[in-house]
Parts: sequence; C-alpha cells; structure tokens
Amino acid sequence: MKRMKNLSGILIFAIIAWLYTGCTSENDMVPGTGDGTVGMLFKLQPASGSAANARVANTGLHFTDGFIQIKELELDLEGNFNRDGLISGGSFDNDDDDDDGNEWEYEVEFNEIKKVGFDQFDTETDFFINIPEGEYEEIEMEIDLIDYRNEPSILLNGTYMNAEGEETSFRFELFGDDIDFEVEIEADDDNYFVVDRVNNPLILFELVPERWFSSISTSELENAELDEDGVMVFSESSNRSIFQKVRERIATDAEIEIEID
Repeated sequence: MKRMKNLSGILIFAIIAWLYTGCTSENDMVPGTGDGTVGMLFKLQPASGSAANARVANTGLHFTDGFIQIKELELDLEGNFNRDGLISGGSFDNDDDDDDGNEWEYEVEFNEIKKVGFDQFDTETDFFINIPEGEYEEIEMEIDLIDYRNEPSILLNGTYMNAEGEETSFRFELFGDDIDFEVEIEADDDNYFVVDRVNNPLILFELVPERWFSSISTSELENAELDEDGVMVFSESSNRSIFQKVRERIATDAEIEIEID
C-alpha cells in the first residue's frame, strides 16, 4: 500500500509501479550506476480526474501543455546496497561498521539543461535514473529548476473562456531557480523496498494546474490585461497579482512524501 502526504500540492504522486524497463536502453538513462533504475514521468492532469485538458469549473480555464526545465537532481539514498556501485563524485556516509545504515548523497547533473514537457510520456524528455541495486529504506529526490535560453523554469499554456463565450489564450511563466520539487519515498515501519534490474520504480508525476489557480477569481481573470498579441500573460511583469498567487501556491505545495507498506 502507498500512503501519500501533502496531496493538496500541485505535484501529485500518481503511482509507483514496479516495472521491468528492458525496453529502455542505457543511452536513455541519466548517468548513474548499478542495475537499478527509477523512472520519472511528468504530465498534466485535471483535479477532477476526467479527460486530460478538461475545462476547469467556474473559471473557464483550459490547460493544454507546458514544461519545466531541470538543472540537476539531488539524490539521498538510505538502505542496504552495494557500495561498489556508487558513482565517483558523490558523497557516502556510513555510521555503522557493517552494511546496515548506508546513506549516499549525490547530485546528478545533466550535460545540458533538461526540458521536460507536460503533454504526454515522451522518451526524449522523461527519463530514468540509475542507482545501485539493493534494499532501500528511503529515497529522497530534489528536482532543481532553472530558466534557460530565455525560456522560463516553468511554463504553462492554455485558454480562458469568459462569460460571453469569448476565448483568450493565456501563458504562465516563472523564471528563476528558487523553486524546487521535492519527493520523498520511504518504506513503512522500518521495512525496505527493493530496487534492482527487475524491480524498477516508475514514478508518474501528475501536475494539476487547477490547483495552481485555485485562489484566482473569475473577476480577476475577466480584468486581466492582454499583451500586444492578445495573450493573457501571467509573469513577474504582467498581471503580477495573479502571478504571485499562483507562484506562492507552487512554492508552498511542491513537496510530497510517499510511504510504501
């Protein structure tokens, strides 16, 4: 059984499935070690659980696509695993004289900033992380975001339909590196879960943008300013009041904990 905390957040853990990833070549993996892998998938999902891109009740917002840009991943692994499989360059701590209590911290840096789209599973952007085979008590991941090449850290596109049925495109864009997504996967009651060449966790992150805009009223949307192209932009320099509310929600809820029984 999986128990999830902080589910009010915009980053909702959907499943952790034990899948064989034999169809994924080593070239598709984030540089790592060992024969264990952890998959990372991102997609948009309406809070109602209905069709992907469903219109949001009472607001007229319709979310279509977007992306995040990842600078690096910070991993903290705790459990019993093969020390020989540790990547050089990471830090390793062990408070005990035996193999129990292994703890390993490592930063996975990409060759270039990784741009991950929200639209659907895409082998070009979704990715797997190699980690040592073993029994794990806890895996913590911090996903560090950053803007890159004049593109934001977080981008979300969609349309807004007002009370008269008129539709306007909108864009939310957040620049900077001060918001990180944090995920903690831990075994329940001091147990362990196995990660090896057969048991590979596949983590699907369902980002629910309805929650990002949950505090935005219809009145605020009706009175939002449009840019010269007729697009409703929410950013540090445009419709800043709405932008700040959405940004605060992201910052508050971008952490999640999962327990596996």
